[in-house]
Amino acid sequence: MKVLMMLSDYMLPGISLVAFWLFVSIAVIIQGISKSGFAGGAGVLSLPLMMLVMPVDKVVASLLPLLILLDFNAIYHHRHNRDWQVIRMIYPPALIGIILGALVWWWIGRAGLASYEGYIKRFVGVIAIFLAFYILGKELSLKWVQGKKAGRKIGWAAGLFAGFSSTIAHAAGPVVSLFVFSQDLGKTLFVGTVAWAFTLINLTKLPFYVAADLIDFSVLHFDLYLLPLVPLGSWLGKWLHHRVSEKVFNRIIMGLTLLAGIQLLFNVNLVRSFLAWFQ
Repeated sequence: MKVLMMLSDYMLPGISLVAFWLFVSIAVIIQGISKSGFAGGAGVLSLPLMMLVMPVDKVVASLLPLLILLDFNAIYHHRHNRDWQVIRMIYPPALIGIILGALVWWWIGRAGLASYEGYIKRFVGVIAIFLAFYILGKELSLKWVQGKKAGRKIGWAAGLFAGFSSTIAHAAGPVVSLFVFSQDLGKTLFVGTVAWAFTLINLTKLPFYVAADLIDFSVLHFDLYLLPLVPLGSWLGKWLHHRVSEKVFNRIIMGLTLLAGIQLLFNVNLVRSFLAWFQ
């Protein structure tokens, strides 16, 4: 009974318990798959997918501790592979962006989430659609920046946007990846540097989320139910890595992310009709 009472704060009205756990579980597992088996940014689907069944503030808050756990796993495997000079170019401006994003969440919390939830969903919808096309054109994007080593000014712009968008919607992936890729570090050092950058950004966000009243003990309690899905997603990522091509996997994620983004941006019933099967 206590669990059901707690879940009532995390479920949107009209969503069945089965549909809720289905969408949330898939979202968390996709994060694990993305972090451990694919570098194509599959985790971008998690946020818009969870927003279809959960309030936006609960989604953003509950994902952060899980992302930090996955980040720790990533930097353990790449503990010797990072370029601190590149990280120093984007982390200071990212910190400013994090502070600005936290102030936005603090202001929304004081003004009332109900008044701004629609705007946040549309913002995330736009980001989801953008990220879907980023995944589609990832190879072209990387070719575009290859050989064009970005300097400190671009690093500051990338870091500022990454910090802000990551705090609002955990959506710093493409900006950080493109900037680090432009530094011509090589595959192993590139993956490790990106992993360390995300770890530092997400760890920095944690106290600001607490200060903005996004994360409390109820969020951590809810995350305990999702915790077993983290190693499951990591295992599936490693298993799929050797059986499914990254191009095919990314196209599937691109299509699902695009659908979720359209749902959030235009509030159409693409997913509601699917959820009705579980009512």
